[in-house]
Formats: sequence, C-alpha cells, structure tokens
Amino acid sequence: MSPAPDSFIAHLCASGYHPRSDKHSNVLAQAIVGDLVKHCPRIRERAAAGELVHDLNFTLRAGTADWNVDLVLGPPQLDTQPPPAGTLIHRQLPSNVQIAVELKAVMTEHRKAVKNRKRDLEAHHEHVHNYNNNAIAGGVLIINGAATFKSPLRPALTTHKSPDKLIAHCVNEFRSVAVRGGQTGYGLEAKCALVVNVDNVNLATACYDTTAPAIPVGDPLHYDSFIRTLCEFYTRRF
Repeated sequence: MSPAPDSFIAHLCASGYHPRSDKHSNVLAQAIVGDLVKHCPRIRERAAAGELVHDLNFTLRAGTADWNVDLVLGPPQLDTQPPPAGTLIHRQLPSNVQIAVELKAVMTEHRKAVKNRKRDLEAHHEHVHNYNNNAIAGGVLIINGAATFKSPLRPALTTHKSPDKLIAHCVNEFRSVAVRGGQTGYGLEAKCALVVNVDNVNLATACYDTTAPAIPVGDPLHYDSFIRTLCEFYTRRF
C-alpha cells in the first residue's frame, strides 16, 4: 500500500517538480480532498448533500491580512445543490472556511529551506485561527530524499550529501511546529510529512521513501494519521 496518494507521485513522474508552479500542490490537494471524502463519514455525508465544498489557492482574510491557502473546505454559498452524479464534492468558493491546509516542500538546500517552511507553517496556523478559532489548520511538508536534484532554476545538478541525515533533520524540525489539540492558543491541528525521492532528471523513478528515516505507519506525521486527525477534528467541531 502506498504511504500517500498515488496521484501525487504519478504527477511527479510525468511532470517533475518546478518550484514556481502550483501544479504539484494542486494534485496533492485534490488527493487529500478525495481521501477525506472517502474515509471521513461526516465529510462524505455533507459533501454528498451539497453542504460542504472545497477550493484550491483560496485567499483567506483575517482582519486586514490575506493569506493564500492551498486547500480549504467549508459550507457552500446559499442555494448550492448537491453535486452531480459521479462528483463526490463541489469545487467552488466556500461561504466560510472550516478546514485550511497548507502544502510546503523542501526539495533542495534542506537546512535552509526547512527553516523557511517551518516559519510559513507557523504563520499559517496563526492566520487560520485568527480568522476563526474553530477552524482546523493542517500542514503538509514534502521532503525530498534524492541524492541529487536538478532544479529548473539552476544550470547545475545539486548533490545532497547524507540524504538520510537531511531527511531526519527536516522531520525533526517539522515535529517542532506548534500543535493545538483544543480550541485555545495556536498550532496545527494536523500535520503530515511526505518523504519522496525525486531527482528531476529520471522522472519515471520518482517514488515515496518508505524506510527510515521516512515516516512509518502509526507515527502522528504519517499520511493516514493526518487524514484521520482532520476527520476527527471536523466531526468534533462541525
């Protein structure tokens, strides 16, 4: 069984990774929506009734501050009908946001990049909870474990010394991002680390890393736990 959505790896195999494109995050966001609908009864029920919709790259406003969020779910605009046959959930602007998920990646320059991604995720959950204290903030960190990486923004191939140590460092940094279990304070309600092997040259070899220091089943950062945690918070709050 794949540790995370097959569609995301299939996209990387077909198109590679470009740091200035949102195509990879859109594919992963759609896969997360599909798994939430499939595995969360409350979300599935409300989506089928037209009472829950989703959108990508949504501008979330809290006071005078705007934040672009990769994936949001929430109740629809007035008079929205159930989705047509064959569609599990509408994609449209929600009337308000109940789940907000930010997707970040560390593909190269791991030690520098993970500091920035950690800062982004801390700012994300703070913004979400300033918007609505009941809203659920989720965060996903994609970590590249390949020994080399060809960035489309650089002419030279980058070599990663000790990829396992870089993965472990990024995972440990991600674990330190604040977590919120209740409805006070700030922190992510759910977070997930996906370890991939993508060199951006031999695209067909892109895959998930499933051995240590990648995330095992049962770890709070595993994709399965992430989906179930989002479901539990949504069922409890909404």
